[in-house]
Amino acid sequence: MGHERALERVVMKILLEVIPALALIVGLALPVTYFFAARPDGSPLPERGLAVPRAGGAGQAPKLAFQPPSGSRVSRLVDIRFSSDLYLEGVDVRLRPDPGIPCEAILDSGVSGRIRCASPLPGGLDLTAEIRATSRYGGALVRTDYALRTVDKLDRLFGVKWFTEFEDPAADPLACAAASVRIVTTHTTGTDQMTADGILRMARPFNRSGDPGLDPVAIATALERLDPRSAYHYYVYPSREAATNAAVWWFVQTAKPVIAITLGGQHAPVVIGYTGVFADRYDDPANNVTGLIVMDPQRGDLDPRTARFRPDKSRSIEYQTGREVTMLEWLRDEWWFGAPYAASITPPNGNALSIERSDGAYPLPHWAGNWVIVVDDGDADHPSHLMGRRAPR
Repeated sequence: MGHERALERVVMKILLEVIPALALIVGLALPVTYFFAARPDGSPLPERGLAVPRAGGAGQAPKLAFQPPSGSRVSRLVDIRFSSDLYLEGVDVRLRPDPGIPCEAILDSGVSGRIRCASPLPGGLDLTAEIRATSRYGGALVRTDYALRTVDKLDRLFGVKWFTEFEDPAADPLACAAASVRIVTTHTTGTDQMTADGILRMARPFNRSGDPGLDPVAIATALERLDPRSAYHYYVYPSREAATNAAVWWFVQTAKPVIAITLGGQHAPVVIGYTGVFADRYDDPANNVTGLIVMDPQRGDLDPRTARFRPDKSRSIEYQTGREVTMLEWLRDEWWFGAPYAASITPPNGNALSIERSDGAYPLPHWAGNWVIVVDDGDADHPSHLMGRRAPR
């Protein structure tokens, strides 16, 4: 009997003391376990483990959101971003009607990705992207239709905001490319993120030459850093005519401004349109571009305090909204494409500086003796410090 009472006391102690303690320990451990948990594929959850997209049940399908929204006009160089409320296992896409150009859906992370096509689509085309997404949780499949229309062939962008390179009228005129970067990214992102002087300071370390301003590598890098959705690269052409046609071709495909490196490598105005005729093909014999619509961060500045910089060149408020530069002037005037990229420059009261690419990435001459433009070619897998590889077709 004494042994039975002793056993009862032990059982009661376990019920009243040990089990509640164990329950408390388990309760505290559960959030910690979740915090250090892994996804089904073995990858860790985000640092804030409790702030993750909801886990779907067995029959729960992911919901996709798109940027730009469905029904939008998009660039002919398709790059549509999407996000999901659930972690995704995979995504597939088909375009209807089939444009004859391969397109794919790429997962950038478990909950976001993008739809890209291998080359520009025809303009003015109504398409439906059929997107099938599979959830990692529950394995549910959903099909989402995304309606789009590629931009018609356009000849000018409107509403592009202009900025001067002379934010400090007393400073050296070295921020023309930085001001053009500001013009382009304000247009593509809808936000003015940084002054030209700020862009100049931020981007200079990316130069691959002795340029006192920004060289083509630094320009492309700055554009991509200020607009991570983009993929900017510079392109090199052996003739001014080829570079001009390529600038117009990229403009037509992307509906984005193009930066041209002019004045023998010392200036960087923005091309926002063209006049004349340009067909879909880069080498179409029907092409007859008669002029370029240009915004110039120097020649659009009307401040009398900056008039001492190149007083031999006229200034006009038209350069703030887009002035037509005839093809005769564009191809002959040294301010534009009249002279090829130089190997070096000599600043006033200074020693000669090499502005040729000097990091050994390419055989020399590389920029020198050629004509250079900077464009968003959509090649997000190619580093921005390298020359572009998607030639116009």
